[in-house]
Amino acid sequence: MNEPTIKGHIARLLSLKPGEKNIDELWNKLESIECEDIIDIAQANRVMTLLFYKIRQLGLEDRLKPKTHRLMSLEYQKGVARNVVLRRVLNDIIRSLNQHGIKAVILKGAINFCETIYENWNLRSMEDLDILIKEEDFPAARKCMQAAGLAYIGGRIPYDLSEDFEGRDMAVDLHYLPVPQKYIGLFDVDAFWANTIEVNMDGIKMHAPCPTDQIYHKFVHDVIRHQELINFQIQDLCDFVMTYQYYKERIDWEEILHRVRKNSIESLFKLHCWQIKKNLGLELPKPINNLSDDNSRYYEKWYGRLSKCPEWLESASERLMSILVRSGNPLEYIKNSFNVLVKESVLNESREFLLSIYHIERMRPLLPLIRIIHLFRILSLHILIIAYTTKQRLSTGK
Repeated sequence: MNEPTIKGHIARLLSLKPGEKNIDELWNKLESIECEDIIDIAQANRVMTLLFYKIRQLGLEDRLKPKTHRLMSLEYQKGVARNVVLRRVLNDIIRSLNQHGIKAVILKGAINFCETIYENWNLRSMEDLDILIKEEDFPAARKCMQAAGLAYIGGRIPYDLSEDFEGRDMAVDLHYLPVPQKYIGLFDVDAFWANTIEVNMDGIKMHAPCPTDQIYHKFVHDVIRHQELINFQIQDLCDFVMTYQYYKERIDWEEILHRVRKNSIESLFKLHCWQIKKNLGLELPKPINNLSDDNSRYYEKWYGRLSKCPEWLESASERLMSILVRSGNPLEYIKNSFNVLVKESVLNESREFLLSIYHIERMRPLLPLIRIIHLFRILSLHILIIAYTTKQRLSTGK
């Protein structure tokens, strides 16, 4: 069984509720897979803690093989313990920032510490903490981070517009824009700040994006920035669903549709909705539930082809999918090919990112040459993924 199929089974299991009819059928499929493969994929998709919790909730724990139960239980305990530490560190950071009059907005997974988006705040795995502050507050914020036991290790400015801190066995990113500069045109930053909501954790006040901005921010971060069109993260799909199920009518879906249409990313949003419905088997809210229905067969065809490509072609497959879903005719295909392959991947890419991936941080004068090399690399991979899909189509006759 290939990885996309296993991911689909895990994602579907996470969406089930006790008593649903197809629990046994889905569990039988998962039982036929090596436990190490399930654990590896669950960990890679940051849902190991949630998976073990769901297995217990569905009454399947007794059906785990002893070795599988031991490994899953251990990983679950590690995940819970890490979240306890993350929560404590976040408490210390926000308390220090509040004392200095610095408004802090928690982003992504940390929101679950204040709003029970998941059933329990221990269930959502996190690698680090992301906190948004104003640019002018950075000098004072650095001192607050040090007071919380975290040391400055470097900045990713202007690529990510953030500074990185480490300590107490974790990493914390301080941002002064909700997304990297490359994507900031998709946001009204002033409105993002103005619409934040006040939340509370253990009696400590802090801020989070409003529910509508949480959904939109997750989409831009996961699908636009990280190009998770094919090789999606299960956790990202769960985040989207858990967030809308928690906030419900507090999310302005018409506003989200307005933004994706205004920024010409509606086609990517439709694909994201299709991924959620396909893998989690859930209905989405009315305004967006039928968005992808007209294109579902097209998505299924290309997902089937591109999800099986070699690992070294994965980035090229994501770019090709991005071009395909945006293009309705040959002229649009040419235009979008230029936008994705040249403009987005090369011309608009930050120098810090290019210097880092080619490991020549100390050779900045070579940057123009590096952009040319990077362009040839992107175009070469694109030709190879086209050749791969053509060979697939000819061999299957589809």
